[in-house]
Amino acid sequence: MACFELLIFLGFSIQLLHKGLDIITLRALIPHLFIQAFPYSIPSALLTATSMTYGRMSADHEIIAIQASGIHILRIITPVLVIGVVFSLITLTLSAEILPRSCYKIILLQERAINNILAGRLATFQKKIDLHPYQIYIGSVEDGINKDIAVIEYANDYVMNVILAEEGAIKMDEAENKIFLTLHRGEFLKPNYKKLEEIPRVGVFKETTFEISLKEKKRESSSKYMTIFQLCRYNREINNELAKNPKTPLSPERNKDDLMKDLGAHREELSNLSRKREKLATELKRSNENLARQASKIEGLENESKIAKNYILVANENLIQVKKETKAGTLMAEDRDKKIMQIKETIEREKQRIYNIERKVSAARDVQSEETKKITSLSQAISEINIRRDALLKNVEAMEEESTVAGKEDIRRKNDISIHKRLSQALSCIPFVIIGISLGIMLRSGHLMVGFGASFMVILFIYYPLVVTGMVLAKDTFIPVAPALWGANSILFIGGMFVFRKLFIR
Repeated sequence: MACFELLIFLGFSIQLLHKGLDIITLRALIPHLFIQAFPYSIPSALLTATSMTYGRMSADHEIIAIQASGIHILRIITPVLVIGVVFSLITLTLSAEILPRSCYKIILLQERAINNILAGRLATFQKKIDLHPYQIYIGSVEDGINKDIAVIEYANDYVMNVILAEEGAIKMDEAENKIFLTLHRGEFLKPNYKKLEEIPRVGVFKETTFEISLKEKKRESSSKYMTIFQLCRYNREINNELAKNPKTPLSPERNKDDLMKDLGAHREELSNLSRKREKLATELKRSNENLARQASKIEGLENESKIAKNYILVANENLIQVKKETKAGTLMAEDRDKKIMQIKETIEREKQRIYNIERKVSAARDVQSEETKKITSLSQAISEINIRRDALLKNVEAMEEESTVAGKEDIRRKNDISIHKRLSQALSCIPFVIIGISLGIMLRSGHLMVGFGASFMVILFIYYPLVVTGMVLAKDTFIPVAPALWGANSILFIGGMFVFRKLFIR
């Protein structure tokens, strides 16, 4: 067990060092890494110890001697099976309770280290951008320039680097699906998990640029920080919430990715319709205003025409009066001709004025007619858009509800995967013991290297490939979680029992 624990611990450590964690930071995480290695080392150690023990007994013909003495083979197998059950319970306790708390303490350590770095330098921030494996904090934006920037780089659950800069710019390259981050006047820092009051500075820079690929998966909150009881309680809450929602999805055969694509397409269409409706509403308002202006203009022109007609009536009356005065002999011929000429000029002028007014009125009525047709067309278009928007809103609402249900079911499935993974990993001690007994008796050797070799063969080429395959199948919603994750244990158990039967039952 000590050998396997050390090997797995070294594997974890090298992996973290390769990702950028330094030795000083790693030193504070040693206890937690050993705890994380226990659920893997205990079953492996049981397999090796069992195969070595029964291999030595088989090589020395002790098993044959025991059987020849009339003692049933189960007498020498039962104690080891009991030990397997005991270690399964120990591993279950580690996986179910201790390991999640250890992972959570690591997160607390990193948050305290990061908060210590940011304290006094970035007390508040306006924006937080999550671009896995980076988190970008922006203190303020002045004249389009980002000020007081903090960039935190993660590797799994550990903070690798922290970059602080006075200002910077973020540009997106849509063609290559990348983001380019240019920082000015800053420094590189390393979080210290051991001594939180210390903030070691790695280096300073005047300007630096690095790119972030948007193809990386988004960093999610992992269920490994929750104990099995918390996961079960969480699943019960989800089941209660789903039970309160009796509505069935619009298309049960559609998966979550297709649903999100359709939802995005509907939202984009809604946005386009809203912009189009706003544009049409602006045109409709302009047309109504123009219609009102033309009506006012026509009214003014008609009043002006009435005035001109009144002028013509008055001029005609004046002309009659002049003729009367001429007959009466009170008006000289010279004055008469002059007045008649003036009156006729007034009449012609007013008639021309009336003609121009009528042309303007006709043009205004034509504009009115066009605007009325346009208003009818715009109103109909807006009405059609409103009908389409109402239908889209209903679909979006149903899809959002369906997406919420699918999200909860996805969370529930992930929780089930985490629960069954821990249970199957803990109870793998029992099939490992059974396969170890059969393997040791077949190999007939108690040598340490033979035991290690056989164990590695079973673990690396049979068990973990089956576990990985089960995990992949479990993430597929068409495969039940329990059979997928318990498949490796079941195959080992059945295989061990089959070999054991062949050895002892003739």
